[in-house]
Amino acid sequence: MFEKWRGLRPVPVLVALSAQIPATHALFVLIGEAKALAFMDRTINRLAHRAASASGLVVHLDSTSLLVLFEQAEQAVHAASAMRAHLDQWCQSLNEHLRLDLDIGLSCGAVLCRPPSYEGDALLRAVSLATGANEGQTLLDEAVVACLPDDLISQLQPASASDSGGQRSAWMVRGSSGSVTTPRAAPLWLNLRSPDQRVNLTFAPGRPIRIGRDQRADVVLHTDVISRQHVVIAWRHGRYTIFDTSRNGTWVQTDLTGAVIRIAQNVGLLDHAGSLRLGREPQASRSPDLLFSITPGPEKQ
Repeated sequence: MFEKWRGLRPVPVLVALSAQIPATHALFVLIGEAKALAFMDRTINRLAHRAASASGLVVHLDSTSLLVLFEQAEQAVHAASAMRAHLDQWCQSLNEHLRLDLDIGLSCGAVLCRPPSYEGDALLRAVSLATGANEGQTLLDEAVVACLPDDLISQLQPASASDSGGQRSAWMVRGSSGSVTTPRAAPLWLNLRSPDQRVNLTFAPGRPIRIGRDQRADVVLHTDVISRQHVVIAWRHGRYTIFDTSRNGTWVQTDLTGAVIRIAQNVGLLDHAGSLRLGREPQASRSPDLLFSITPGPEKQ
């Protein structure tokens, strides 16, 4: 099908699909860095095979994204849905608690095909739309919508996306965002305690929780390797996210797998229960600085 693209002339109407897995912190927390990197490589390759089986030509892929060309807009929209469903099933096969978003952008236009190089504004617009999507959205530009049959157009709703040219109108596949099809996650409470019980606190979702040596912090820990503001924990998008702002880094261990993740000037996720070590590597002879657990809040009377 794509043999006619092998020349040097522009093809007037091709649909570019950019798919991105924007955040993999949950995966790193769940199974550890080495296994997570290997899993992501297999994941992107599986998504590439799924796109190819839907009549797409994969022109680029890396550890978290891929770029595919289609001859028809309808093929591209169906491929986006199939790729997302396949990703959900693939994640479930690893762990029932794991969910990775797949943000997708679709654009239509001329593409200059000089394998292995493919150029054109449609590719750039598709990548821009995928970058502007969030929580598993599929965003389409007007050129793609103009090529779709009426039954698919009826499944779209207006949306907007930001790119280098500012805020632009777009369309979103109805139900492609987690916020559209999935009820908002119930707020969970974060319990923090130290092994010596000097710290035993419970926080409801709300303002960020600051941890460090600073006396104004929400949790004060007096250890030289801990920075004045070492980490900040915040409730975001239905999860507790931990931001390391320290000199020496933070080690997060989850009780689900025992995997230990180091974050340094970076972001991670707290899942279920586990431990935090601030400023120094874990050692069997030394207790963690804090133990955490995430539980449902008290039921309203």
